[in-house]
Amino acid sequence: MPMILVADDSQLDRTLITEVLKQEPLDWLVEVVESAEDAISEMKRVAYDVVITDIMMSGLSGIDLLNHVHRQPHRVPVIVISGQDDQKAVAEAIRMGAASFVPKSELPSRLGETVRQVLEAAHLKRNYQALIRCGQEIRFKFKICNDPSLIQPFISLLQDMAEGMGILSDEARTRLGIAVDEAVTNAICHGNLELSEDEMQEVRRRLHAHEQLEAIADRENTAPYCERCVHLSAAMSHEGIKVVIRDEGNGFEPDSVAADPAHRGITLMQNLVDKVSYNPSGNEITLVKLSDTHSASKSAPSDSSVAPAV
Repeated sequence: MPMILVADDSQLDRTLITEVLKQEPLDWLVEVVESAEDAISEMKRVAYDVVITDIMMSGLSGIDLLNHVHRQPHRVPVIVISGQDDQKAVAEAIRMGAASFVPKSELPSRLGETVRQVLEAAHLKRNYQALIRCGQEIRFKFKICNDPSLIQPFISLLQDMAEGMGILSDEARTRLGIAVDEAVTNAICHGNLELSEDEMQEVRRRLHAHEQLEAIADRENTAPYCERCVHLSAAMSHEGIKVVIRDEGNGFEPDSVAADPAHRGITLMQNLVDKVSYNPSGNEITLVKLSDTHSASKSAPSDSSVAPAV
């Protein structure tokens, strides 16, 4: 039975919302409070399925309530409601993770539909997470252009799958993410685009500041750089995760570089994951992060369980 929490400091709007939700031919339990502070207290007592909040309230705002919800381990979907003069606040709420919004002028016609939509999406997500928990082995491959904006989505996918399967701790997922970030950035910038070390430093600074990457833009339409891609493959099981990153550049001599302590990236990766290896031509790197259980014994994962077909 879905439980819905409504936070609004207007008695008139609270009554309207309650009446609208009662008209739905579904078995919903609705709790109404007058403020974000009361909503936070109520959420400590009851696990709600959806929160509906006005954006503009006395005391803590709906944005403050949204921030509180998203700091919790269990992220309840939040629907924001607003007057027509609150569009900037609505846009901010959506950017910060609100599931949806309904203008107050459209509450009678849109609120019930929106709640149903959000509940269905949340239900599908829970089923998806339950399916991932049942996973025994997951493999995937990507072929990406020299677009650094795709690095973080790839890392997020790895971390989400690892979390769902219960393979890695929070700390281990973060360490794997940093190593993969380093490796894919190197594949794009060093391998495919052949940027200098100075150019790489500027790219890294701008990349994490979400600024324009001029060094990459200068080469993205120039042959042979623009013709090259990065190949990403990953496989995970309960033994661990294996990620293979291959560029189409000229490569390097792994033995000479790996022995040079000046190469910060290699040193970083070697200390963040359990195993780092290169192919003979130096244009492919393999990262292995053992599961928390296997990491304790440092046993190497078998090829049949975590090695992707590349």
